[in-house]
Amino acid sequence: MKPTKRLTDVKITKKRLLQSLPAVPVAIVFIMYALTFRPWSAGCMARSVALVERVSYYELLADGRPVAVFRSFGDSLSLEGLSPAGDSSAVLRRRVSGCWVNRWPLFASCRGLLLVADDDSLESVRTSLAGRRLRSVLRNEVERLGRSLLLMDKREDEADYYMRVHNVVDDGYNTVAAYTARVKAARQQADSLYAALGSAVSARRLVLRRVARYVLLYNDTSGVVVRKPCVRVSNGGAGRFALLQTADRKTVTGASALYLHQWLVPGVKAGDSVVVASIPGCGDGERGVTDPASATFAGAATGDMKHGVPSLLAPDGSPVFTRGGFFAGFSIGDRVVEPGFFGFGLNRLLP
Repeated sequence: MKPTKRLTDVKITKKRLLQSLPAVPVAIVFIMYALTFRPWSAGCMARSVALVERVSYYELLADGRPVAVFRSFGDSLSLEGLSPAGDSSAVLRRRVSGCWVNRWPLFASCRGLLLVADDDSLESVRTSLAGRRLRSVLRNEVERLGRSLLLMDKREDEADYYMRVHNVVDDGYNTVAAYTARVKAARQQADSLYAALGSAVSARRLVLRRVARYVLLYNDTSGVVVRKPCVRVSNGGAGRFALLQTADRKTVTGASALYLHQWLVPGVKAGDSVVVASIPGCGDGERGVTDPASATFAGAATGDMKHGVPSLLAPDGSPVFTRGGFFAGFSIGDRVVEPGFFGFGLNRLLP
């Protein structure tokens, strides 16, 4: 081969290599993105789930001053667990299911992000409604407390009478003495609350706000339950779901984070086999669960986008997978909410 010909071939080869270089990063990105569609093993499914404790209460402020706290709303907007401001017992404690999520598909972008099924959206409706009728609600509570105080007067009189006519050597004296102390303490608290609410009714400005705190619970390598504070970062734009983040913005070691694809997501049809990863019993009343260990449970879909797994084994917020291990969405009731609902980069959840 002539030297000139050989030199020309080398130049052509270099030119082709240079022309193909821009395609290399594109190919790498494509491969990395394709890997996000990989099927998940049962172990990875279980490690995507987390246990989150939510402690919430409502606080009433009159002219900027805390007046009272309560746990929740009852029928006709009655205030349940009503107590004077600063009473730490007036809280509603619930443990819910969370799922580790990546914000972006091409690299680890979890940074402690947890998607949880939360009923804050429902509570915000009640808070808004109660806020518009707050003076009327308070007047009703003052009237209710007034009736309760009359009953407390009777109980206190009966207890005082027993204490006057009996002495410490009589059977049951210590029991009645303890009961009397409880009655007087309850009466004192009710008096304080009655006065505070009565004053609040005539305040110029009344504000009702809901306070919620979140804590992640997980087992460390020795099996001890660790509590890690979380902050809420979502804007409430995704209905029953909320986005949390650990306070230190770190994902627990060994956790598997999901990426929520916006397309090419497998659907669930009647008769399809599905797998739900969960911590059984999450969200089941105030008692909830104490062990943050997760597991997977198989089932058969009862309809389109209906997983058919009992709520005890598929609490709201649990991730649902196909039999082949592909992520299909999140459980809400018996339905499967598709990942596309949350938007690209979780934008429906972020401010």
